[in-house]
Amino acid sequence: MGLHPRQPSVAAAGTADAATGATSTGLGHDAHDLRWDRRWMVLVLAVSGLAVALSVAFVWLHVAGPSDGARMQPGRRTWAHGGVVVSPLVTRPGGLASGDVVVAVDGRPMRAWEQGLVAPHAPHPRWQVGQTVTYSVQRHGRLLDVPVRLGSYPWRGLVQQGWSMLLYFLVFALVGTYVFIRRPADRAAKVLFVSTSTLLAANVVWSFGLQVTDITGGVGFWLSTTMALVVNPICWAGFLHFVLLFPRVHPVLAGRRWIIPSLYLVAFPCSLVSLAVFRAMTPGTLDWLEPWGLGSNTVILGYMALIVLVLWSNLRAPLGAVAHQQLRWIVFAGLVSGAGDLMLWILPASVLGHPLISLNVLGLVLLPIPLALAVAILRYRVFDIDVLINRAMVYGTLTAILGLGYAGVVLAAGQLLGSDRSNLAMAGATLVMAAAFQPARRHVQATVDRRFNRRRYDAAKTIAAFSVRLRDEIDLDTLSAELLAVVDQTMEPTQVSLWLRPSAPGSSGTRRSEARPTTWTY
Repeated sequence: MGLHPRQPSVAAAGTADAATGATSTGLGHDAHDLRWDRRWMVLVLAVSGLAVALSVAFVWLHVAGPSDGARMQPGRRTWAHGGVVVSPLVTRPGGLASGDVVVAVDGRPMRAWEQGLVAPHAPHPRWQVGQTVTYSVQRHGRLLDVPVRLGSYPWRGLVQQGWSMLLYFLVFALVGTYVFIRRPADRAAKVLFVSTSTLLAANVVWSFGLQVTDITGGVGFWLSTTMALVVNPICWAGFLHFVLLFPRVHPVLAGRRWIIPSLYLVAFPCSLVSLAVFRAMTPGTLDWLEPWGLGSNTVILGYMALIVLVLWSNLRAPLGAVAHQQLRWIVFAGLVSGAGDLMLWILPASVLGHPLISLNVLGLVLLPIPLALAVAILRYRVFDIDVLINRAMVYGTLTAILGLGYAGVVLAAGQLLGSDRSNLAMAGATLVMAAAFQPARRHVQATVDRRFNRRRYDAAKTIAAFSVRLRDEIDLDTLSAELLAVVDQTMEPTQVSLWLRPSAPGSSGTRRSEARPTTWTY
């Protein structure tokens, strides 16, 4: 039986359609490349682990340490002349207000605190939760002394002001992690994992924003600066590397192994040059810290421009139909979200000192990028993510049902047997749930397929009905027609042909000399 599928087969991410002969993202399987792949794996895990560790350290510093309930708003110009501009996460009567410029803490000017950031032996206070610290602030042109009682970090205010950004980073990280788990040997998957994990790590720290206590203590400031000037460029270099590998290995990489290391390393001399230029142009440490964000944004804009150029060249390349469709999803989302990010956040923040939208709106603007990547994977089954979703739904529902059933049986048996026989009730409930596992799994699987995977459910029903019919039908022509109909319904080919082998010599029925191959076309 010959089958001609209606839809082209889909290659794994990093490979193009076999019919087009496009290049795979793999670079060979000789001994040298195998050693290189092992080094890649170690490097991927090391970079991602280090970025996540720094992010966790920053978050833990805020969880375990005291907080004044305010932060330096991300994306805004917060390094003012003689102090820093803060925005409270929670409003406290008599406390800090939005737009306050903190010029001194505990009687020590902010300039002295900020100079202590680069002084190796500068004193750093060790404040505790519940302690009251006096902030000198400029508010509406007046200098005020505000007593600030240090407490725990206001998580609720952070989530309310930046929930969509946290969702965006989390979705992106989940997509990259899943791709890496499914294809750990694929270089594009490794690069995507590095990019998404560093994106999550760097931007969680960025979303927190700095507090005054991070400047007076020093550790929080340098953790945040490391994420902004080191980890964030690695993230964007990784995205550029990814589009050079997916959905094809870009021709610019052919025979030029130096390009990939250069992508990651070029950001650091650029950042150092910008810091040196800003240091020469500013009179003091406080004025020098202000334009650091501008230098970081300039590096990011450079990477974004290169990513757009690579995507454009990939769109014009002779790729397979599936690869082009995947690329269109990503390019469309990237153009929409990238243009919104550039016009509403990056440029206004660099020129005006503040963006035109809030953090929550920015998260919604950027969310189409990971969603488009997920849609491309779901729609074209690049990594069989539909199998994972199906199993997650089945076993998640099964776990909930068995857990509730276990709790119900234990409670009911406990009431019947008494509290002194609770162990017996638990053992009985365990046996009941173990016996119910397979029947419950089959029932849940059928329900999920019926509700969310109609093609598989209908195909299974069609094949089961044909199996019953096969036992009763004896007419060859009828069976042939029904077989072709079942194949058409379940596999959806463009054409299917059935060839019937002639009868063997001496067998009953048509003589061999009279037998003819019969071809049916549906």
